[in-house]
Parts: sequence; C-alpha cells; structure tokens
Amino acid sequence: MLHDITESNRASWNQIHHARPGEPASYFAAGGSTLTEAELAAAGNVRGRRVLQLACSCGDEVLSWARLGASVTGVDISEVALAMAIEKSAAAGISADFVRADMLALPESLTGFDLIYLSWGAVCWLPDLDVFATSVAARLIAGGSVLIAEHHPAWETLAVRGPSQLEVTADYFGRTTPLAAVENSKRPTGARDNPDAPSFTAFIWPPSDVITALLKAGLTLTRFEEAPDPDSYLGLGPAASALPATYLIRATRNVPRET
Repeated sequence: MLHDITESNRASWNQIHHARPGEPASYFAAGGSTLTEAELAAAGNVRGRRVLQLACSCGDEVLSWARLGASVTGVDISEVALAMAIEKSAAAGISADFVRADMLALPESLTGFDLIYLSWGAVCWLPDLDVFATSVAARLIAGGSVLIAEHHPAWETLAVRGPSQLEVTADYFGRTTPLAAVENSKRPTGARDNPDAPSFTAFIWPPSDVITALLKAGLTLTRFEEAPDPDSYLGLGPAASALPATYLIRATRNVPRET
C-alpha cells in the first residue's frame, strides 16, 4: 500500500515539475543560497560533511549545502525533478550526486551520513512515520543528525478567508488518513490554481508524532522550534504573526560510550 501511494504521487510530480524550476543555476554560481538562517544555525558547520537531502526536488538546497563545502546527495522520487537538478548542478558548476528513490525505500548504498535533511513540504508525503524514522536513523553515523524544517500542520489545516477570518479545512490530527482534499493555497506549485493538475495523496502529521517516531528509532531530540511567518497567512492581517507557520526538528544518533 505504501508503494502504491508513493508511486501514484511520483506520476503526479512528473506531470507538474516543469512548473517548479526553483532558482536558476546562475543564482547558485554567484553564491546564492536557499537555506534559512534557522536551518544553517541548526545544522552547524557542514564543511567536509556528508549530507543527504530527501525530497530534494529541483536541487536548490542540495546546491546550497554543496556551496558550504558539504558532500551532498539529493534524493527525489521524480525523475523529471532530478533531470532538472542534474542540469542545474552542471550549469552552476557545483558538484553533487542525485539518486531517484522513494524516501521509504532508499538504496542500501545510501548510508554513513553526517546530516539527513528534509525541508518545506516533505513530511506531508510520508504515509508512515515509523518506517521513515527507522530508515533515516540507520543511515546516520554516530553523532549524525536528522534536520527537518517544515510547514507547521496548523498552517496546513487553516485557510485565510479574509481579515481576521480563518477556516479549518483539514483535520490537524488526520495522521494516517489521507487528506480528502488539499486547499488550493496549500497545493504544490504547479498544481495550485490549475484545474487540470493531477491528484496527490498527502497527510497531516503533528510535530509531536514526528518527534515520537524519531525517538522510537533511537535518536535523541536536540532541537525543536516553532515560528510564525506572516506571509504564510496573507490577507489575515496582524493576527498572522500570532500563528505557527513553520517548525524545525533536529534529532541526533548518539555516540556510543566507551567501555
């Protein structure tokens, strides 16, 4: 069942990725980065480190990490997205590796990483958090970390309908139940405002569930932050600053104690 869900999404991503180019290669060649200050602070110095990005899309964050001196591998389920990422990497003159794979069925060769990174619209595509957490935990070196920077599920469940007006459009505690419908403003770029867009199967996971899955996989929580982003609630007015819009999690694989 998990494979059926992710394969259906793969076909849908392939149909819309032409509308998701990200930043141009020239942006990265000139030193640009799409990483936020919060992500950089949570990751620390990645120079000389091995970084794996899951759901890397067209490669913008992969190239951003690589410019910081990391050895980076980007994984995405869409071959269309990866073709765009590979072309961008070559045009920017920034070396990176790219692998087509499902986040829940990674090749055994992808292991030994210092940092495994997911960002901005990755967790909602996971039909099973425990499978995901167990997989990534096993691919970290001792002392390595998982870093997740994501849209807050509160944002995913709320739609702005006017100044100081919100509508609840989804179940915050939906978990393994796929969203019956994705509100237009929350749909992926390329599907938003597109009546002919393909369908996707997405999920809403409270941050507590994500953290619990990582803890069950043997990792230690080292950072958890929630933050507002008024631009995520455009049209709401001043109340937009009082709502959570993003969250960040870092969880680390413990270094074995010497005996």
